[in-house]
Amino acid sequence: MPWFQSLCRSTGRMIHEIVKPVRGQTPEPSARREVSRSVEQERVSPTVTLRRTTIEEVEVTPQGEQGER
Repeated sequence: MPWFQSLCRSTGRMIHEIVKPVRGQTPEPSARREVSRSVEQERVSPTVTLRRTTIEEVEVTPQGEQGER
C-alpha cells in the first residue's frame, strides 16, 4: 500500500475511534424510577403459561422540557 493511502487509512481509523463513542451517547431526557412491579402468572395448559407484568414508574421531567398541552 503506498504511503499516502496508508496515512489516510490510519488517520480515518483514528478519527473513527475518537468520534464513535461520542455518537452513541444520548442525553437522558428525564429521570425515571420504577415504583412497583407485579407479575401475575397462570398456567393455562401443560405447554402454555399466561404471564402479565405491570410496571409503575415515576418520570420527572426538567421544567424547561415540558411540552405545551
